Amino acid sequence: MLLTGDGGAWALTYAAHYAEQKNFPLQQFSFVQIPHHGGRRNVGPTILNRLLGPIQPEGSATRFTALVSAPADDDSHPRKMVLNAFLRRGGKVIATQGESIIHYGGFPRRDGYKAATPIPFSSKVEEYD
Repeated sequence: MLLTGDGGAWALTYAAHYAEQKNFPLQQFSFVQIPHHGGRRNVGPTILNRLLGPIQPEGSATRFTALVSAPADDDSHPRKMVLNAFLRRGGKVIATQGESIIHYGGFPRRDGYKAATPIPFSSKVEEYD
C-alpha cells in the first residue's frame, strides 16, 4: 500500500484506505473534526475529496458540521484556507477559539450554553509558505 496525501495527511489516507477495505462509507459524515488546529499541512484537496467529496457548487446545502479546536490567542490557527476547503465541500465550520463547545445530538440545550457561530467563507486567505 502506498500512502499518499497532502503534507501530513498520511494518517487520514491510511484511515480512508482501511475504511474502503472494510466497506465503510466515506463522504457521508455528519460531523468531522478538522485536524491539528486547522493547520494546512494536515489536510489537502486529495484527501478531502476522498473523505468528504468534491467541491460543491456555491450555495449548495450544508452536508456536515466540521469542528476545529484552536486557541483564542493563535493568529495562525485555524488557517482560513483550510476552513474554506471544508466549507467548499459542504461543511458548516465551527471553531472553538479557546471556548468550550458542546455538540447537541438530539437532546435539549443546557442552561448557560449558547449556539456556536459558524465561520463564513474567507475571500482573503494566508500565503502558502
